[in-house]
Amino acid sequence: MTEFEALEKRISVRAYEKRPLPPETVAELRETIDACNAAAGLHFQLIDKNADKKPAVKLSPGMFAGEVYTCALLAGPEGELGGEMVGYFSEKLMLKAVSLGLGACWVAGTYDRKSVSPALCDGEKLWGVMPLGYAAEKVPLLQRTIRSRIRAKDRKTEAFVESDYPYTSLPAWIRAGAEAVKAGPSAVNQQPVNIVYKGGLVTARLWKEKKNELMCLDLGIAKYQFQVGAENAGVRGFWNFGEDGEFIAE
Repeated sequence: MTEFEALEKRISVRAYEKRPLPPETVAELRETIDACNAAAGLHFQLIDKNADKKPAVKLSPGMFAGEVYTCALLAGPEGELGGEMVGYFSEKLMLKAVSLGLGACWVAGTYDRKSVSPALCDGEKLWGVMPLGYAAEKVPLLQRTIRSRIRAKDRKTEAFVESDYPYTSLPAWIRAGAEAVKAGPSAVNQQPVNIVYKGGLVTARLWKEKKNELMCLDLGIAKYQFQVGAENAGVRGFWNFGEDGEFIAE
């Protein structure tokens, strides 16, 4: 499964089977986490309790159903730039999980912080967690309702782009990137990121007037989603980090 195929298949999974992951799947997740950490100086950690069949994190019972025995702790540098990098590389991890047949969800607040013990260095913080497991075939009504309420707030794809040109006149790869941003998760469930195409440059910014630190996670998530969507449309590239950071097409 390609990253774009995983992007199209991904949903935020809130109900999990009580089924452990096979060792080879855990090993692939660790390999991806190691690559993310090496690329950006992050401190992602994988908690694996499959052998013991014990929950790796205590999720809010009002928001989630079932148990997961594997969980990624999304730790990285403090500050807006650190949060953006955590968001960017966590989305890479999420798409990897989907490609392995797993369900996952970005969880910034609805979990018991006392149930996890991340190893943190000076200047680092735990930005959130990502439960990793098998999605339940039958999702309880409460979790279905939560998901439908969150997705009902989604904006139209055109609203994700600011440009001097009409949306339909934009290059196909920019529209594909915007569609990918819309399809992505949001740490604050608000999708507060816009892609800006002006003066021949592609940048990304937070459009919300009232901003908080967690929104920088969404900036990173959106940038990774855009990159995958654009590449599927034929344009490879990479982002400069930071708000208003430019997308450099190769």
